[in-house]
Amino acid sequence: MGKVSFAPNPETSAVITSASSASGILLSGFDNSAAAEHFALVTHGLDRHRLRIFNVRSGTVNNDYTADDKERFTCLSWGNIREAGELGQIDNKARKRKISTSLSKVVVLGTQSGSIVMYSLAHGDIVKRLENAHTQPVTDFILNKAGTKGYSIAEDNYIVEWNIEEGQEIGKWKADAKNVRRLKLSHSETKIASAGHTISLWDIAEKKVIKKYTGHASAVMGMVFSQQDDILVSLAEDDRYINVWDTQTNNTNTNSITALTLEDNAQHINFSAVEPSVLAVSEDGTCGIWQNASAAASVRNGPPRRKMMRGALTRSPDTIISVVASQDDQTRIPIFSARFVSDYQGRSVMIARGSSIKPMFEVVPYINEETGALLETVSLSRQLITNYLIDESSLAASNLKKTSKAYDESKTKVVGNTDYTIQNPSMMEDDTETNADDLTIEQKLQAMEMVDDAASTANTNERTKKPTKSGRSTPSSQSLQAALVQALHSKDMALLEGCLRQRNADVIATTVRRLPTSYVIPLLLQLIDKFQEKPVRAQEIMDWIKPVLQIHTAYLMTVPDLVGKLSNFYQVMDTRVSVLPKLQTLRGRLDIVTTQIDTRAHKLGSLSQHTHKDEKPRSMYVEQVSDDEAEQLDDDDEDLIGENDSMDMDDDDMDASGYSDSDDDGFNAVSGEDSDSD
Repeated sequence: MGKVSFAPNPETSAVITSASSASGILLSGFDNSAAAEHFALVTHGLDRHRLRIFNVRSGTVNNDYTADDKERFTCLSWGNIREAGELGQIDNKARKRKISTSLSKVVVLGTQSGSIVMYSLAHGDIVKRLENAHTQPVTDFILNKAGTKGYSIAEDNYIVEWNIEEGQEIGKWKADAKNVRRLKLSHSETKIASAGHTISLWDIAEKKVIKKYTGHASAVMGMVFSQQDDILVSLAEDDRYINVWDTQTNNTNTNSITALTLEDNAQHINFSAVEPSVLAVSEDGTCGIWQNASAAASVRNGPPRRKMMRGALTRSPDTIISVVASQDDQTRIPIFSARFVSDYQGRSVMIARGSSIKPMFEVVPYINEETGALLETVSLSRQLITNYLIDESSLAASNLKKTSKAYDESKTKVVGNTDYTIQNPSMMEDDTETNADDLTIEQKLQAMEMVDDAASTANTNERTKKPTKSGRSTPSSQSLQAALVQALHSKDMALLEGCLRQRNADVIATTVRRLPTSYVIPLLLQLIDKFQEKPVRAQEIMDWIKPVLQIHTAYLMTVPDLVGKLSNFYQVMDTRVSVLPKLQTLRGRLDIVTTQIDTRAHKLGSLSQHTHKDEKPRSMYVEQVSDDEAEQLDDDDEDLIGENDSMDMDDDDMDASGYSDSDDDGFNAVSGEDSDSD
């Protein structure tokens, strides 16, 4: 099953809209004060969630908090609790006396782990944490006015009542329906509404359902009570209809009184504190206001009867507030949050617009100041605010667009934080001298010991293995590949060093070709580490890095994070080839092309095949000659046959005298004690 995501309660939790998502906002909401003094929003940081609290009137950031590495916020709400010094420190004698009722404003955040944290604006830190009640992510939380109790709901479908002063749960009961995600406390604090796909009205004291409402086609994502607690307004996910319910307990009416409609899906609602007015923010970034939410719409005369019945139950907004860009009237600046404030005798709205980096706040009255009449349309022309640090209309932005180029990874140079010593280029006539200079003292001593061992066993190994220039026997590629896999699998550095001492290009290439792909990246990382630790071993290590990159190019191109793993190696190679960049780049590309061609042509054979000197050609082309020339050629062939016979005789005599055949370096004298055994 896929993960089901639920939008939070716009009144008590975060507001997640298409406008806020486009602005980079995860959770947001105004505080519960009449003037809406603060605004909190949660955004994604580099690797964790970040909470910022703005002063609405000044637009500055008052608080900035970054969550722990693994902590993710799932809901946001505002409330007041007692100061930290008073929490849990009031004895029975003090309870009898009159105590201070000073409250501290907090932002309550539900987490994905099931705990609830309270961030204090005064202390600038987490002052209380509620835990060990929910086992799944918290989806909503509400506080009472006194800050002594709280109610939470999580994906485990349990409603928990909390004692805020003690930090412990008072009661816990199962919701009456599945997938309940939203809570709303009445102003009298005697009823609480829970909502999923249906809405249930609970009596807090008896923990039982008083009324149950069904009318939304999708999950409810927000609810709000009127000041008299006689009306409940709700909105659902992906629904442009806002239902108004009767919450009076003296009747059994469970049908919606009326439905408030918008042009687009509703995302956030709020109820006025001075009159029965409701506002809703739609998905297209506009704000609609209904002056009397519970009043039914008037019957229209034009449409047919079927549409008349629906028109009598639905109402369009009395006032629509929108913001457009001053640069272009067709560009709309979305409003991602709004609420009623006490300005203009409570007949004004505080809106939040702009971006997550610097949101803009503004008080917008929806009445005519002179006549007091309700305005049907309020259109504001403001400067467009985006998440870009540079204004798109500025000269710097235009210059940046002209000079900016599309991203091209082939031309990317990754810069590390380590400096590497670049060797002065030198010309070496003999490979033996280069090997001796590259080896460390420990390696030279080990090589000397191996030379002594090889010299003492030269007689027994003469017929089976030929000693190399350094005195060490060349192992087969099959045995070297097995040893290399064993070293990488067990992380045996000593065995790995023994494998890397092999300098035969054919053996290295065959070993790398036979290496399983699961060991290619570990081998490459080990080689790069050794290349960085000791740049003096660059030539020795490059003999291994080069075939790995050439032979396994197709596999390495499928590794997604290869650039990050090889970033330091890129820097070193770019520095080394900076003298002749074009020539070195061309040589590397040609090596890859030729290696791929050779690999495809010799899949079942070795990397290269050498022709022995004594092997006779399969066919010979002879030009036509005259009779005199033919007689001369026959005489030359007879002489050549005689010379070959004499050379064979000399070889037999040479074997009897105690000399062996010459190798690539010349004749080597050996002991003739075992000559009889031949």
